[in-house]
Amino acid sequence: MNSPLAWINSVLAVVSGLGLGAWIWLLQNRSLLPDPSSNAGKQLLKHYSGSSHDVFLVLLAVAVITLVALIRRAPNTSEALTPWRWARSHPLVLALWAGYTVAMVQGTSWFYPELVGWYKDVIADHLLNNFSFRHDFLRETMKRDDFRFFPLAHQDLHVLSWFTAYVKVWMLVSAAELFAIVVLSARFIRRITGRAAIPALLMITSLLLLFQPSTGTAFFQLTYSERLLTFLFCLYFASYLHYQRSKSQASFYSTILFGLIGIFIKDIAIVLFIAPPLITLALGSLGRMEGYPRFNLTNTSTLAKHYRLELWLCSLTLVFMCFYIVLSLLPSTYAAKGAYSKGGEFVFRPDWRFWLISSFTAWRALWIALGRIKANLLDGLNIAALLYGAALFWLIGWQSSSYLALPIQLITVLNALWIWSEAIAPTLQKRSSPRLTGAIGVIGCLGWISLEHLAGVSFFNTVANMKTRQDSWQQTYTRLESLAREQKANGDDVNIIRNRTTWFSRKRHLGRLPYDRLIIHDPEAGTYTVEDGIGEGDTYTPQSGDLLINIDREARDFTTPKPGDYSLIYRYAPALHSGRIYRKQ
Repeated sequence: MNSPLAWINSVLAVVSGLGLGAWIWLLQNRSLLPDPSSNAGKQLLKHYSGSSHDVFLVLLAVAVITLVALIRRAPNTSEALTPWRWARSHPLVLALWAGYTVAMVQGTSWFYPELVGWYKDVIADHLLNNFSFRHDFLRETMKRDDFRFFPLAHQDLHVLSWFTAYVKVWMLVSAAELFAIVVLSARFIRRITGRAAIPALLMITSLLLLFQPSTGTAFFQLTYSERLLTFLFCLYFASYLHYQRSKSQASFYSTILFGLIGIFIKDIAIVLFIAPPLITLALGSLGRMEGYPRFNLTNTSTLAKHYRLELWLCSLTLVFMCFYIVLSLLPSTYAAKGAYSKGGEFVFRPDWRFWLISSFTAWRALWIALGRIKANLLDGLNIAALLYGAALFWLIGWQSSSYLALPIQLITVLNALWIWSEAIAPTLQKRSSPRLTGAIGVIGCLGWISLEHLAGVSFFNTVANMKTRQDSWQQTYTRLESLAREQKANGDDVNIIRNRTTWFSRKRHLGRLPYDRLIIHDPEAGTYTVEDGIGEGDTYTPQSGDLLINIDREARDFTTPKPGDYSLIYRYAPALHSGRIYRKQ
């Protein structure tokens, strides 16, 4: 084993051991520390989280800079393709992507659930203090004490907010990430099958990946970390395969870099990045992995030479464990708030794609066990995807159409592409031309997408609902501002009543409206309290002319007022419970 790796693992093991010791002490001696609900306890948590995450970010920055420097110094063996030549080779794909990008950007604004809160920090300083930390981004990721661990989630948006406040630009970056995933996936299949020309591969990849409900949910919104996680995971396994084929030093360091960043994007992301090298080590040592020799106890140098990348990648487990203990386990144990996913519903709603990856993995595993074929990186990715799905099911349940399943759906597409490239396309090409074979593949994909649409939970229904909700929020907010200005111009008091559970508040954009009072309604307690304006903090009794708003709440969170008490003066759409404004009679 390399001495640098041994030294790094030793340090990580010692720190993890000390952290576990501190955790055990904390469980037994929490009473010696201030109550976490007291001011002293809150300050202790705040200072600990701030200091520990500062150390984490510094160490991560050093590691990233070091790896980038090593990548730049290493010889580059990657393929080069000019954009113009690529565009001429794939005009239909380019047209599809252009239309897809327009659909992503069209109607995009900051009216997304969590983004309503994050965005207020972006515009708080009137764009005059760009390169500063946005507290709501940090509060969502690095200030939690509910055993969550995803310090780098959403930080792509955080960095983007330093350069531009235009959310449409953020969406263009999201589109670029998505199309990069498509290109890398198609290239992965070409390399792993060894086939340079596969009919309609890029178009089939685009159709299978782009028009899937989880893709629509994750990429047509800006509030889910699965976008960045899937992008990094794709870069990771593409670089991993390139190293296996070329033994390139640049791809060696790139794989470690993408894995290092990726494990901090989501709590269970470690499964995606650790399972492939573990599977490679296990099957390779048995002589069942392509390109890897059987491990012999009498020749340990083989392990260090041929499994060098796998050993480095497996060390990410210690990295993850060390920082999880320090950044999440200790403060969460002290706060004693319980896990974020506590009480989650255990559901299991698979689709045909889930059964595809499950059956294909089982078939490959059987043939590998019988010695008929050797495993490759795709098998490791399949195991990683299924383990990731099992972790999701254990935490909050499994739904194939959910944005949470996006990394698994990506690997499922790779399996479908492998079947097309190795079995279906070669058979068709024996009886037809490559162009006709590609057309058959594209028509088959369109057929599957149509069946998904008819089944109810489809990409088109998912995106349409999101776009409608976003437009509803924006139009209702705009209409509320117009009504407030009209009342103000008429010399009337402007009192706006909001529900306690809404995403919008004084700090979250409602404070920009011209009101006299902003009132919080707590339906459970039946109280009205002035949040901002005249009589701030006082109990309030609704008066004639007051505006009751429901920008974003569904029926379970907002009870429609009685017709005799309030009159409906604005409704975005009859079918929606949200997007409404009432006036007190």
